[in-house]
Amino acid sequence: MALYVYDHGYRIQTPKDSLFPKRGVNSLKESRASHRSADVEDKLHADGEKFVIPAPDKGPENSDNASRAYASISSEQEYESDSTASLTVSHLMVSPVHTIPPYTPISTAWKRMDSLNISHLIVCEEDQRPLGLISKTDLLEAGPSSVTQVKEIYSQKLIAAAPETRVQDVAINFIENDINSIPVVDKDDKVVGIVCRTDLLRLLVSGPHLERWV
Repeated sequence: MALYVYDHGYRIQTPKDSLFPKRGVNSLKESRASHRSADVEDKLHADGEKFVIPAPDKGPENSDNASRAYASISSEQEYESDSTASLTVSHLMVSPVHTIPPYTPISTAWKRMDSLNISHLIVCEEDQRPLGLISKTDLLEAGPSSVTQVKEIYSQKLIAAAPETRVQDVAINFIENDINSIPVVDKDDKVVGIVCRTDLLRLLVSGPHLERWV
């Protein structure tokens, strides 16, 4: 899983789970277990595994038609599962991304978000190293007209992804850590994009047309 942890703008080796305890759910495995059926092997896309549906019972009539229909459905589901598993952040991220220096007043950050019609800004150094992330909610809580600098309100530890990170891994991270967006960084630790929950929703809505994303 190509997910990184940054502290004060520097990538650190501390395990993600020790700094970002799971908040959205206690464990994704527990969530999956609650949806399993004793009769059907229910494998989720989040694992990169294929959905398995029970084969239809063959009656005395229409057995050939039922078999063909089952084979067709299984083939379509296998294709969609494989397509989803092959998706990476590079297919989904928004780039170029909007960034802001840490010494920017909150009032200025609010006006910029409003004018761009966006909900997040990545706080960066001049060399584009990620320092933190601020959302509209953060600015509302601090006061949109405040002259306080954004460096006073953003978390100095954040999770980032690489362009080659699997979309599934990002989705799992959104759920487990109850966050809404993740910056994307290149091998030189420079911000190159961002992925938000809304991007994943657009992917979900595309449904059977996953080929558009690969």
